[in-house]
Amino acid sequence: MAYSADLRNKALNYYEQCKNISQTAATFNLSRNTLYLWIRLKKQTGSLKHQVTGLNAVKLDRQKLAQYVGQHPDAYLHEIAKHFDCTAATVCYALKQMGMTRKKDHHLQRTRSGQSNAYLTQLAEFSDYQRVYLDETGFDRYLFRPYARSPKGQIVKAQISGKRYRRLSLVSAQVGNRLIAPMVYQDTMTGVFFEAWFQQCLLPALTQKSVIILDNARFDRMGVLREMAEKWGHKVLPLAPYSPELNPIEKVWANIKRYLRTVLSDYARFDDALLSYFDFN
Repeated sequence: MAYSADLRNKALNYYEQCKNISQTAATFNLSRNTLYLWIRLKKQTGSLKHQVTGLNAVKLDRQKLAQYVGQHPDAYLHEIAKHFDCTAATVCYALKQMGMTRKKDHHLQRTRSGQSNAYLTQLAEFSDYQRVYLDETGFDRYLFRPYARSPKGQIVKAQISGKRYRRLSLVSAQVGNRLIAPMVYQDTMTGVFFEAWFQQCLLPALTQKSVIILDNARFDRMGVLREMAEKWGHKVLPLAPYSPELNPIEKVWANIKRYLRTVLSDYARFDDALLSYFDFN
């Protein structure tokens, strides 16, 4: 709500006389927080004509700010604020006043598109290979149904378990609509751990020559994996960077979490509920 400068001055003058925030707020029908903001504004500027929001933005050199943003178009607000020794809110206000908006980096989009096209071109070279997609996911949050029904205007209050299940992770591969070599584990997935699963669980489960597709950023030692796979007659193909949409197993992870929300209340142990997914799918 906007208040006139006259009302602000009267309220502040009244407060100066009584030195009582609650009394002043009640007299002028204001909130205590509003009064505190006005008092701070008066101390900072000597005036009540301007709002605190964007107050320090006028102190920024707009030309230098525009030059910096031109040189660092993808800089975060806190990075710009650090450079100019001010707050992120001040930078945000100044940029808004200058008409500078945040938008998608089209160069990055073109780069990603090019990487995706290169990946798809490579994948097409393995047309006679079985496609095997692999990935890992984790379960470390409360799982409950976030929506419920009630008469219009009434808030739904439902009890959820206060128990936080220990973090479990799952690594698996997908062939067609089927998961193969799933492994549930509690430890951190290290390179050695993953390579052991890859060699001892996944490769023996592949019954025909396959191209194994995985996230290059997540599993570092691609050369070791390639060497293992080639001994079994398979190939390894890194997924295009930042392209989870090209890995269909991502949808499986979403389905598993949806399934767990449905059945979790029927199981005493989280891992039993998780393993039950593989019994029914």
